Formats: sequence, C-alpha cells, structure tokens
Amino acid sequence: MSAVRPLDVFRCPLAGVNLIEASAGTGKTWNICGLYLRLLLEQEREVQNILVVTFTNAATAELRERIRSRIVETLVYLRGGGGAADPFVTGLVAALEGGFDRALLRQRLERALLAFDEAAIFTIHGFCQRALAGTPFAAGLPFALELVQDDAMLAQEVANDFWRRRVAAGGLSRAMIAHLLEAGDDPEKYASLLGHALAKSLSDWRWPEPVEPPDERDEQALLAAFGEARRLWQADAFGIVRLLEEAIDQLNGVSYKAASLETARKGWDAWFATNDPLAPVEDKVQLFRAAMLKGGTKKGNTTPYHPFFDAAENLLALKDGIQGRLAVARLGLLRELVEHGAEALRAEKRRRRVIGFDDMLWNVHEALTSGCYPWLAPALRSRYPVALIDEFQDTDPLQFAIFRALYLAEGAVSGPVFFVGDPKQAIYGFRNADLYTYLGARHQADREYTLVENQRSVTEVIDACNALFGANPRAFLLEGLEYRPVRPGAKPRPVFTDVTEPRSPFQVWLLPRDEAGGWLPRTEAVRRCTDTTAAEIARLIQEGMAGRIRLGERALRASDIAVLVRRHAQGRLIRQALARLGVGSVELSQASVFHTLEAEEIERILLAVLEPGRDRLLRAALATEIMGCDALTIAGISADEDRLLEIMLRFGEYRELWQLRGFGPMYRRLLHDEGVARRVLAQPDGERRLTNLLHLGELLHQAQAGLTSPDALLRWLQSRRRDSAAQEDAQLRLESDQNLVQIVTIHKSKGLEYPVVFCPYLWEGNRGARGKQEGIEYHDESGVPVLDFRPEAKNDPGIKWQRRQEEDAETLRLIYVALTRAVQRCYLFAGVYRTKREASASCGESTRSMLNWLACGKDHSPEQWQDAKTRLDPAHIEAGWRALPDAIGVAPMPAIVVPAMAGPSSGLERLAAQTPPAWIPPGWSTGSFTSLVRAMEAGGEGRDHDALSLAPALGPPPAALPENDILRFPRGAAAGTCIHHLFEQADFTDPAGWDDAIGRALALRPQGSETAAPAMLKSLLADVLATDLGDGLRLSEIGRGQRLSELAFRLPAEGLDPVRLNALLRDHGYAMGKLDFRLLSGYLQGAIDLVFRHRSRYYLLDWKSNHLGYTREDYGPPALAETMAAEGYHLQYLLYTVALDRYLARRLPGYAYTSHFGGVYYLFVRGVRPAWRGAGVYFQRPAEDCIAALDALIGGRRGA
Repeated sequence: MSAVRPLDVFRCPLAGVNLIEASAGTGKTWNICGLYLRLLLEQEREVQNILVVTFTNAATAELRERIRSRIVETLVYLRGGGGAADPFVTGLVAALEGGFDRALLRQRLERALLAFDEAAIFTIHGFCQRALAGTPFAAGLPFALELVQDDAMLAQEVANDFWRRRVAAGGLSRAMIAHLLEAGDDPEKYASLLGHALAKSLSDWRWPEPVEPPDERDEQALLAAFGEARRLWQADAFGIVRLLEEAIDQLNGVSYKAASLETARKGWDAWFATNDPLAPVEDKVQLFRAAMLKGGTKKGNTTPYHPFFDAAENLLALKDGIQGRLAVARLGLLRELVEHGAEALRAEKRRRRVIGFDDMLWNVHEALTSGCYPWLAPALRSRYPVALIDEFQDTDPLQFAIFRALYLAEGAVSGPVFFVGDPKQAIYGFRNADLYTYLGARHQADREYTLVENQRSVTEVIDACNALFGANPRAFLLEGLEYRPVRPGAKPRPVFTDVTEPRSPFQVWLLPRDEAGGWLPRTEAVRRCTDTTAAEIARLIQEGMAGRIRLGERALRASDIAVLVRRHAQGRLIRQALARLGVGSVELSQASVFHTLEAEEIERILLAVLEPGRDRLLRAALATEIMGCDALTIAGISADEDRLLEIMLRFGEYRELWQLRGFGPMYRRLLHDEGVARRVLAQPDGERRLTNLLHLGELLHQAQAGLTSPDALLRWLQSRRRDSAAQEDAQLRLESDQNLVQIVTIHKSKGLEYPVVFCPYLWEGNRGARGKQEGIEYHDESGVPVLDFRPEAKNDPGIKWQRRQEEDAETLRLIYVALTRAVQRCYLFAGVYRTKREASASCGESTRSMLNWLACGKDHSPEQWQDAKTRLDPAHIEAGWRALPDAIGVAPMPAIVVPAMAGPSSGLERLAAQTPPAWIPPGWSTGSFTSLVRAMEAGGEGRDHDALSLAPALGPPPAALPENDILRFPRGAAAGTCIHHLFEQADFTDPAGWDDAIGRALALRPQGSETAAPAMLKSLLADVLATDLGDGLRLSEIGRGQRLSELAFRLPAEGLDPVRLNALLRDHGYAMGKLDFRLLSGYLQGAIDLVFRHRSRYYLLDWKSNHLGYTREDYGPPALAETMAAEGYHLQYLLYTVALDRYLARRLPGYAYTSHFGGVYYLFVRGVRPAWRGAGVYFQRPAEDCIAALDALIGGRRGA
C-alpha cells in the first residue's frame, strides 16, 4: 500500500481497493456522492450495479436522498439551468469536461435518474437479504422465508430446551446444580449467552480443558472434612482464637490483626451454621489454614499449632478443588450450549421458515466461505462489481468477512471498492463493531486517502482540536491509529457574536480547589461542573434573548446548545440543574425504551391485567407511578372489599378486551380510563415518560402480530427488557421538538453537529463497573477478537493490560467524537480531583484520566501512564493544560453566577388558561346503544354489554331449587361479565374444555359465588347449549369455526336524529319509550356477543344475564316481550343487524339479506333449559325494509 495522501474525489483513480479516512466534519457523504457520480459518468455504471452499504436504516435513507439530489443538481447544471451552481457540481463537471461530451453526461445521468428506485443502496442486512433472495439454496434455505425483527423468543425456546435436557432432567449432581444456581444460571441467562454466541460467531472462543465434575466420593470426602473441622471448632473455638491472639506478635502484621481474627471467627461460625460445606464463606477464614499460618510466621518464630489448623487446611483445600472442578464443568456446559445451541437455533429457524437480521449475515458468509458454492462470489461480484462501504469503522468481523470474500479474495476481479470511515470515531463496540477489523483491512488496500478539510467547525475550534489531539503523538493509544490535522474548509459558517463576557471559542475550565487549597472530591467536582454548565447555558440563553449573543443574523436559541454526556445519570443531573434555573431541555440517546422505568411498570401492570384476581399483582400494579397510588391509598383499597372488587373487575375487562380485540385497543382503553396521560404529564419529566409509554404501546402492538396469546406477548416484553442491546426500533424517541437545550449521549451525537457544545464530564478517570458477562473480551496480538472463558485469563497480566488499553482507547475516541460536534463554541471541563472526601485520598484516578493523557501524556508511554508506580503530580497535570497552545482557552472554572432570568427561557413559553366560550357546540363524538337509550347520560367508550337493570327486588330462592342452579348465581354487572366471559371462552362442542373456561370466567366472579359457582356455570353451559332454539338448532352443534365472538363495530353516523329514529321505530311496530339523545355526528359503536352460521345463514345472538325470577313463566314469551320493550333491546338488535348486514355485504360475494341473514336470538340464559321449552329464548328476524331504512338514517355507508 502506498503512503496516505489527501483525497481529490474528482480525480483519484477509480480502480482497486481504496481506504478513505474521513475525519469528523470532513464531508464524508459529500465525497461518497462524488465517487458515485463519477462511476455513473466515467465508467457508465448502472445504479443497480453500484453497491452502497451503510449501517442504519436512517443513514441509508439519507444517503439515498443525498445521492439522488446530487444527480438532479448536476443534471440541471448540464442542461443549462440558471443560478450559481454548487461547488460540487462545478468541480465534478470541470474534471470531466476534458474527456466527455456534455450531451453524453446528461444522457447517462438521465438514465440513472429514471432507474434510481432500483439503486443498490442498502444497510448491510438489506444487502444480505437481497443476496439470499437471489440464491437461497446456496445457504441451504427454503425459498419462502419470513423476516422476524426480533428472534429472542426463539433463542429462549432453545435455551429452555437445553436447560430441561441438561439441567432439570436430573443428570447432574446436587453439588453441580447448587453451583449453577449460585452462579445465577437459568434459561434466561442461557438465552442471552446464546444470542451473544451468534453475534460473536467469528471470535476466538477459548475454553478450559474439560474435567470430570466431582462425583459422590468427592462430596463424601468434603462432608467428612467439614464434619471433622466443625467438631474441633465447636470443642475449642475460644481456645483456637485465643492461641492466635496471643501469638499475634509472631505473625505477619499485615495479614494477622485483631480485627481480622475476629472477622475470621465470625466467618467460621457462620459457615458451620449453614451445614453446607460448599456455602460461600468469608475470605478471612483462610487465616486459620495451616499453610497460611506457616507462611505468615515471622522468621525465627514458631508457628502456632492446633489440630483445627490442619483440619481447616484439609477442608479448604478440598472445597477449593471441588469448586474449581465445578466451575470448569459449568464452563463445559456453557460450551456445549454455545456450540450446539447456536446450530440448534439455526435449524429451528429453518424448520419454521423464519430468518433474523443476524442470520442473513451468517448465511451469506457461510455460502461465500464454505467452498460449496464457488460460483456465488463471482455471481455477486457480477451483480455488484463496484462497492462503496460507508461507516467502515463500525464493521464487525463477520461483515468484513463477507466483503473480503467478495472483493479482496485472491483472484477476485471487480471494479473499484472504497471503504470509507474514521477509525477515530469507532465507538460502537457494544454493537460488535470492531476497530481492529478496520486496522487490519488497511494492509489489504491498494491506496489510502484522508480527507483534510473540515467543513463543520469554525477555524478556532478546528485549531483547538488540532492542538489538543496533536499534543500527544500516541493520542489514541493504539498502533496504527494516528491523528492527522485538518484545515478549515470553504463552507461558510454563521459568525458567533458575544458582546458580553469574553470566552474562547474552545473554552477549557479547570476543576477548582476547595477552600483549603486541596483538590475537590469527585462527587463535589461533578456537582460544580453540573451547576456551572447550567448557569452558563442560562446566561447564553438570556443574553441571546436580549440580542447580545447572536449566531449570524439571528439571536442564539436554546436549541443551538447541546450538552454531551456518556451516561444517562449524567444527563439527569444536567436536566435537573437546568430545570432549577427555568431552562427546558430534551434528551436524545440510543438507550432502549425497554430499559426505562416505564417498561418495568408496564410489565407489572400487564401481569395484573392477565391475572386480575391476584390481589398481590394488583397492588403491585397500583403502586406504579403510572397508576399513581401511594401506600395509604393501596392500604385503603385492600381494606375495602367493594373497592378492590371494582378494580379487579376493571382489570378483568382490560384482559377481556386484550383477548378479544388485541393489545392496542386494550392499551388505549387502559391509558384513557386510568387517566395516565394527565397523571404522567404532571411530573417534571412528564413528556419524556408519556413518550416512552406511547412508544412501548406501539412496539407491543406490533409484536403481538407474530405471537399466539397475551401471555406470549408478556414473555416477549420480559425478554426485551433483559436484552442489553437497543435495537433501532426501540431507541428512545425525542419527546419534544420545542426550542429546548439538547442533552445527548456521545454515542447518539455521532454524525450530528451543534453550534454550542458543553462537555462537562470528560475529565472523569473511573472506568465504571463492567457488566456481568460470561467470558473476557479482548484482541490477541494479531487483532483477532477473543472471548476467553479460561479461569486463569482473569489474572493474566498481559490480558488485563490488553483489556485496559482497549477500554482506554475507546474512551479517547469518545472524547474525539464529543469535541468534534461543536461548530462555533465548545466548553470542556478538565483537571484533577480526589476519589474520596478524605483530604488524604488519592488523585491517581484523575491524573491518569484519558483526557489528561491527551494534554499531558506526551512524555510517557501508555504503560508508564497507567502504572501506579509512576508518580503523576496533580500540579504537573494542571500546568500541562495551561501550557497548551493559545488556540485552547484554558482558565479557572468561573464562580457560579445564576442569571436573574427576566422571564422563562426561550425553550419555555408562559402558559395561561384560555377563557372558555359561553357555549361549546357539539362536535364529532362516539355513541352506542346505551348512550341512545339513556337520554342525556354522558357517553364514552363503555362496553355495549348488559346494563344493570332496575328489576324489582326478588325474594330468596325456593328451598327446592337445586344448589347448582344458575338461578342462585348472584345478580349484577359482575355476574353479567362473568357469564359473558364464560360463553366467549367455552367450546360449545367440547365439554372436556368447559372446566378451563369456567375457571377463567370465575376470575371475574362476583362476591358470594365462591363455593357453588363452578357447578352452577357448568349446569348453565349444559342447559343452554343443549336447548332446541327452534328448527332443530342447538348451539352444541356450532363449532369454533362457525362462530365469531364479540364482533366489534364502529359505524360512521352522519347526524343521527332522535326524532326521525323514534318515527322509524313507531312505523315498524316497535313499542319503546321515547328516545331523547343529542344529535349524533361521528361514530356509532358496539360489540355483538356472538355471530354464528347455521345452514348457510348467519345469526346474531346476545347473552342476557337478567334475573327475571325463579319460575318458567318468569322467562316465558310475555315476560320476555315486556323486558325487551322496557330495556330498549329492540333498538339494540336493530343496530346490531345493520352492523352485521354491512359486514356480510363486504365479506360475502353475492350477499342478500333475505337469503343470508337468519335472524336475531336474545337468550335470557338463566331461563334457557331443555325442560322449559320456549322459555328464555327471544327470536326475531327484522324486516328488510326496516333495516334498510335504519341503515339510511344512520348514514356514513361509504366508511362502513
């Protein structure tokens, strides 16, 4: 490979393999567009054959639009369009005019524009999907595949199966099972490891040599040693401890202290009390081991002796040996999971004909590299002979292996390939992006270019970044990763004008000292930086509002300012500090919405919805901030059975709606009925929280399409909450687009720019706790990614150093990304702090921070800088910052001056209540049967089931009435809900499943029905389903395929008038009370209990649980006719008939009311039984002209 040279995009050779390092702000997309148009014009490539790959859907859409715009702009210019052309266009055309005719150039661009919808601009997954679509058999795949967004549930199934076969089946010893549980192993953890294995498929997985797990003899030996040591301890514990206390002067004083001996004594007591030789123990018990005592005895002194010391040595040695073998045996189990489970998961996906995003990459890689399909790579090269790979620094080994097999393999013949990226911005290691892949690819490139002009920032900010990253020749630590200075580009930028306080365009504020002249403790330094950042932002906004700080021709706005943070906790600190000053802010991050408090609380609420009868789950749901109940309220509900029952019934209705209509309708109802939006928006971060709730609802609604039940959807939610990765669709959304200060994680900020940037926390030197992940990740000396599970790897000095260097190098790249977001002004905090509040606390963590490495580390090697033996003077660090070039404005952190805000910041508007008008005309609304018959009663989206009728009071049931008779079942709304739920759940043709349906219905049972209720409901089912409803029809003959429960409808209503409706009912002979509702313009909604097909005709049926009495006559035709008229049920079934008529007309070819509609059944189920022939059954078949007239009166047919 030749030396690195600046890229001249309009004249560089279009041949071979090329690597372009595009530093921040240097116009990476601009240059990709230039290469693309040159390929179209110079090499006459077709848009279908130029492969362009980037790594997110959003970036793909943007790149597609930018390339198309460049084609259009160039075409307009070549056609002689007026106006000054963009420098891109003039530069491109000037480079081509010597060898190409303008007419020819126009012709090629016109052809490209016509075909641009077929342009091969994809994400890496999109490219692999198309590659597989053309040659599925090359990957051993079926031709018809369903793409699944999230395959976590499948991975969980495979992990569950592995756990059942290998752990739960009983083949492991008791000690092994206990060890697995102590390690936190469970099917969920195994599913996570399985997903990690698929994502790291090309890593070098290093395992320990297999060993046999301890057998029964080993366990018996350990039990015997434990018993002997306990016997000696219980016989003379006081003497054993006193012996060591008396000999303490003869022992090593570092290890053997009075306090340590006391801790050890308590540890032995606690261990023996567990009666478990493998129980976790206090580390200090080791002090009583014979070998440790011998090694800890000072020279010339006699080692204390007691038989217990030998027993302790034997016990601890046996325990260590067994636990070591258990640990290795456990790793062998994990290895089996990784090596066989991954293939089992792929096989299961093939069986189900589904494919995930990562499977696409693996399948293409296997097809290209297995050697079984030697024709595939040439075929794909022929299809895509030219490639432009964007964001190449974020490529992982599997992705690069695909590109290498296509374009870099020996003998591969293709057009030019350009890998474009910036290794200094490789910050997505948590997504498996691998910088070492980029560094290794350099050696395979024919030419390496760099972009040298920064088109983003003003000259002063560019000069400051050059000075800071140029101060240390090993700025980025890793070999082969250098900082190359950039110069300002020609792109004009608005001038930042501040006539108030002088600030450098690149302002570094040094951490202050305390009143005694000492370094601040870390917690205090965080607080000072937070408050100073907030105060300076408030000052900038206030002065901008006054016109004294301007950005070009306009005032500086709050939305021009960004605060960059590494962690969400830092973002919360800034947001709270800004809020105290009346400054609004909004947070952007790449975190997953499934990792928010709202997701945790929604899971608790959904658990209660699925099991509303469990008051423990219900209380947990009520205790969420979403539901808003405090401890006193929940205690009151628990003590009040009526209130508790009311809430249980409400949650039961949510469950029923979920089961019948899906998650989305249920979720909207829950948010509305529980007043969630009002409650959440009243909180300080209400917009953020409501956005999360709506986002979660959308994702759950989408997910239910591929799942079989509400329980499966809940498990999916739990799986996503455990998943540490944030998939693109789950990243937190922007909660507001107002003029607000932006708080942005550094990862999210990549690719963005802001006029003013604050970096208040880059000075921190702590690395933070690593996640509890199996295996140690690092790269070996060849740059190969390694996942090391060997126990000895944890303490290997070389591995520990490599891991630390990789972590520190990524921190430096994060610093680079943060500082290069600034356009006009950047604020950076730097300096030294103490780790703790004590004055004697060390400053070593802060002096060795990576930010200080940039400014002050040039005289040290990375090894020296991180070696605790190397003394780094805090004063020297501070002096190193002050010695930087003048382009960097280094100054003490100013005293905090909170500006007296004349009014709210520009990000907030003063709100005032609007004076209501004297009368609000009715607008579009939603009505139902209930709202029509109850004149002026407030409407809403109430259920269209039975209202609680005002029937006369009934006496006690006759003594002769059987205990299981449904006439003894309680009355009221709860009873009606329970009975409705029973008929919805039961299979009419299969009595074997009735008990299960009864159990689910009784979760909604009314009080007083606990004992005899199951028998009552079973008797009810048997009677109703066996009764002849006329013409030989029995519901017991209606299978699930012939019925549809709870058919919801929503009919457009165009001015439904009560006067005309009363007249229509009167004209068709329906005796009802006078209706007096408001004119309804909007929608008429309801839900038909049951629609069924019998002998090619369709019937609607409504279950009525009304308790009309205890005799057959109480349910005879006269009684039913009276009830039907009194309750307005005639109108109800007429409305239902209109709805079903419209439904059938759209679904059945050749539908005719007279031949297809069978009629209406209203079953008053308490009186429906074979022995009471004709009782409880009301049947009617409305006249066709009546239904047609009502249909026309309702109107809105076109949207029916």
